[in-house]
Amino acid sequence: MSVDEVKRTTHAPADLGGAGDVRERLIDHWFPCTAVDAAVGTPAGSGRNEKAIFPWFASRPIAQARAAVLTTLLPNDEAHRPWVEAAVRHGSAEAFDRLAGAVRENYQGRTPVVVDIFSGRGMIPLEAARVGATAVGTDLSPVATLAGRLLADWSMRDWSAEAPLPFESDGPAVLDFASTHRLVSDTRLLHEEVGRRTRDALAKFYPANPDGRRPWGYLWTVSMPCDQCHRRFPLIGSLVLRHPNNRKQDLGQAMSLITVGDTWRVEVVDGPANGEPTYSSAGKKGKSARCPFCSHVHTLETVKAKGFAGQYVDEPLLAADFANGDGDAKKHFRQLRDEERRAALSASPDGLPKAGQLSAIPDEAIPTGNVHTVMASGYGYTNYGQLMCDRQTLLFGTLAQHIRACHQEMLDAGISADYANALAGFAAATLMRGLRYATRGARLRCHGKPDGSGNNNVQVGDLFSNEAVLSFQFDFFEVGVGKGPGTWAGLTETGMTPLATHLRGRRGAAARLRRENAMALPFRDGTVDAVVTDPPYYDMIEYADVSDYFYVWLRRILGDVQPDLFAETIGTEVAPNLQNKDDEIIVRRVYNGGVRHDREFYERSLSRAFHEARRVLRPDGHLVVVFGHSDPDAWLRLLGALHDAGFVVTSAWPSRTETSNTGVASIKVTVTIGCRVAAPQRPIATAAQVDREVATAVKAAVKQWDADGLALTDQLMAAYGPAMEVYGRYSSVLLPNGERASLDRYLTLARTSVRDATALKLDQLPLETFDAPTRFAVFWQRLYGRTDVPKGEARFLAQADNLRLEDMRGALLTESRSGFKLRLDAPDTFSDRSSTFEIVRAMAKAWDDGGSETVAAVLAKADRQANDAHLWAVVAEIVRQLPASDPVAKALTAVQRNAATIGTMVQYVAAAAEREADARAQLMLPFEEDLS
Repeated sequence: MSVDEVKRTTHAPADLGGAGDVRERLIDHWFPCTAVDAAVGTPAGSGRNEKAIFPWFASRPIAQARAAVLTTLLPNDEAHRPWVEAAVRHGSAEAFDRLAGAVRENYQGRTPVVVDIFSGRGMIPLEAARVGATAVGTDLSPVATLAGRLLADWSMRDWSAEAPLPFESDGPAVLDFASTHRLVSDTRLLHEEVGRRTRDALAKFYPANPDGRRPWGYLWTVSMPCDQCHRRFPLIGSLVLRHPNNRKQDLGQAMSLITVGDTWRVEVVDGPANGEPTYSSAGKKGKSARCPFCSHVHTLETVKAKGFAGQYVDEPLLAADFANGDGDAKKHFRQLRDEERRAALSASPDGLPKAGQLSAIPDEAIPTGNVHTVMASGYGYTNYGQLMCDRQTLLFGTLAQHIRACHQEMLDAGISADYANALAGFAAATLMRGLRYATRGARLRCHGKPDGSGNNNVQVGDLFSNEAVLSFQFDFFEVGVGKGPGTWAGLTETGMTPLATHLRGRRGAAARLRRENAMALPFRDGTVDAVVTDPPYYDMIEYADVSDYFYVWLRRILGDVQPDLFAETIGTEVAPNLQNKDDEIIVRRVYNGGVRHDREFYERSLSRAFHEARRVLRPDGHLVVVFGHSDPDAWLRLLGALHDAGFVVTSAWPSRTETSNTGVASIKVTVTIGCRVAAPQRPIATAAQVDREVATAVKAAVKQWDADGLALTDQLMAAYGPAMEVYGRYSSVLLPNGERASLDRYLTLARTSVRDATALKLDQLPLETFDAPTRFAVFWQRLYGRTDVPKGEARFLAQADNLRLEDMRGALLTESRSGFKLRLDAPDTFSDRSSTFEIVRAMAKAWDDGGSETVAAVLAKADRQANDAHLWAVVAEIVRQLPASDPVAKALTAVQRNAATIGTMVQYVAAAAEREADARAQLMLPFEEDLS
């Protein structure tokens, strides 16, 4: 079914409560949390393979998308659970067949319509199509929409009837799936043709070695003039080329910077570097540049000013080759031959023909204020074409030119427009992958260790230092036109395997992906069975800003191929130079003009998107949201937007998407949130009534979660589901003063109810009878022990006791780059107002310092009785949770054994203190009488 057909179709609502009622879904009562957690570290569930087809940002593991789709479309029947787990864990074909049949039965033989309104690379539409749904994905970004078409549309079609391509292969194909499947073999053939034409066109700019082979890459740097001696010198951040490897008896390689008169050069030496970089960190002052001629140091601000003044010059340094001229041999570095240096400096993209009406090389300006995203713009590089040296831009401009030419030749040879567009799209995707390893942010990555104890592989570093930043550095790597990592030939080889693997799992119809605004969906009212989506994550990634670098190049390749995404004009108007950012639903860290994307904008816009989802959903439809963020405020705003849009949250299922270091997520926990359309004319309730209902619902859910083996830390997140379901039953919840109860009241109550439901006791004393900081610390120790905990998770835990994480820092927690850790050392200070947990820590230190008497002095200072049951319960709890060899455990064990002695001494110390106080009072009495 096409998207237009979806728009025109209006299904009659199901008879709610009858045989056709599908309101109760599997997700409302169960989710394969354990299976998702296990699958994210496997090839079948990680999403690494799918992500390799096109570089998009913040993709969730495919196991989570699969679980979200399956549990949304299936009825609440326990018989489906093992098959869902099999599909999630292993991608089982038998499980998919059974579940697809169950979905058809659940929808009484008709095909359900599933829409992802923030489709990104198309993971969710892909999974919906696998089980027979009509899957549609929309996204505001044309780059994301292209990624979705590659993964979930073009890859899923049957192209076997297409005419042969008008190109010849470089050699006989290997008889395997990758060479015999039509889409894979034709994609490879097109890539070979583009690569051959590009090598021929640029041969003079990339001179071959005497044996006819070409280096796989080149190391460059930028030079600038010295403010003191005025000589030009290179900005080199590392002299290491390859670390040594003792096992292979490899000495490694390094650069040696040599100055002669007013000139400089680099030489390659075996072994470790024996000099210092010219551009490096200078302690707390940050980066600085040191002139190797006169040793004058230039501050970072001075270095940046040189760039804005146009005083940078690109300088080729070395060639990256293979030791034996063989692509499988050890990589090594060598000096450039004179002809190679001349060729590198003579290359210019100025002679390239225009791409339609666009310049061959992107001249679109990088938006001002974008330094935190496109870091090079902070060094004087003002447009996207400047992010490469001239030879790099010539290479990529030539590749784009030949992709366009080959696309036209395919059309002339009788290839259908759809197939020619698909093949050109896959070639464009390879060029996008190449951009990640071919700019001023692509560094040389030297694996291993300086002492030679590690593996010393060498590769090109990724431009994206993380999913939200295009990195920059002065010494950068350029891939060549031969074979090797990051080259067109290398990317072709590495790209065919994930495409072939993806096609092996092809099932169902192709999804439909289109560029649309989530706040104005192109579907009629009540025509969609389920909206399953993974919305933008608050302020984590500025998607349009980081993908504009892809967009400006894609316009030059696919402007005529995919005009709905990359057209030069829209009607009679010139298309915008960059992607639409005004309607991008994010919190933007820096305001750089236009719409202010603050928290209120995010919540308002997300609420509008959810209102649209409610409009297009059938009355019995479900909305499922996959969301992850480390800030409780982001969660509050998301859940608030859902409530405001008229949805009732029915469940919240956490998945630990980074437990296996999959590389596909940037946060530790994501939550799949099940929702249904709220009933009309909901009643009003009092806060006291809703408080009781939330506590009861969460505590009942905890029993089932315990039976299902859901970890306590995950139960804290899952508690949002039953709490929000209760909250959503009512149009408003009123406090005694007539004001509305806030949503965060029930998020806190949900987590507190989980803790209370676990009935934690310390020596028969209920945990709730302890002071709040002690409750927090004891619960933390039960959950995490002495491990580091991410800031977001720590903040969520603090909410359970209405505590601010900032107030716990120092007193109970220490903070590092990896998160927070519970303090078990002595507190910095303590008094009679300190928490019991702090006093016990002080007791442990006091025992080591002076034994029973010193511990007694601590209790006296803290005004604690020797028979304080809560105090000794915390002592016992800490001892139980720590290994016997731990110093704190040893000290507190000794304190326990000497409790009676300490109690006697506390009385003695207290009596002595009282006598001393009386004596001071007597001494002061005459003085006070004189004053009277």
